[in-house]
Amino acid sequence: MSKRLACVLAVMLGMLVFAAVASAEPKVDSSQRLRVQVDPTQSGCNSVDSVAGWVTGQDSPSDSNSRLFHTDVGTPTGCVILFSNASNSRHIVVGNQKNLSIQLRTTSESLGLNYMVAEVSTDGNNSTTEDTLFLDPANCHHPVNGSTTWDRADFTGFKGDATCTIVVDSPPSATFSSDATHSAFQNYAIAHPEAVVIHRYVVIAKAGDSRFDRISLGVGKMYDNDSSHAVSCTTEASCS
Repeated sequence: MSKRLACVLAVMLGMLVFAAVASAEPKVDSSQRLRVQVDPTQSGCNSVDSVAGWVTGQDSPSDSNSRLFHTDVGTPTGCVILFSNASNSRHIVVGNQKNLSIQLRTTSESLGLNYMVAEVSTDGNNSTTEDTLFLDPANCHHPVNGSTTWDRADFTGFKGDATCTIVVDSPPSATFSSDATHSAFQNYAIAHPEAVVIHRYVVIAKAGDSRFDRISLGVGKMYDNDSSHAVSCTTEASCS
């Protein structure tokens, strides 16, 4: 049995276990269901048999349900995209955007490969001028409850020092970092008060194994068990 086939079967087994794992969270409607695209060609990814899904395993210390989102991205240049219909279409003024955060294994942090994206219309809802914000956990990672294996990247809520940075990859490129009183995203909002966030999604392109938990796409839900159930969170504190 090939290594990749064994991995595929392991993930499928984990997904089958899901049927017997009850979720404590309410079921979400179709607009909030977490959508998973594996090796989507429209995103520039190669079809290389990547694997993605919720499995049972040693998850974030913030959880007690032993559920995590696992990917095994194939080479060359496979990828997995995570989004919901709400995260892909809901327009929120940047100053009101909350809960763009994710937890991940420290071994899953990989600069420029596993990251969140926020696409922003800088001229309100007209969408004629856009910024692409790269929210990379490699630039914003803090241990979860003192863990040495799990980090949390919180781009809209973390403040206190300059250890969280987002990159605006739109001419002219720029960076915005957290400080004593504002999160990295808040500092972007201060510089762009008229801007509106129009799309939010996660890109997973690190080859091989990556593991995530407590995925929040900034539209009121956080996924920590499966794609159809979620924690409701409208404040930073409720989505930690």
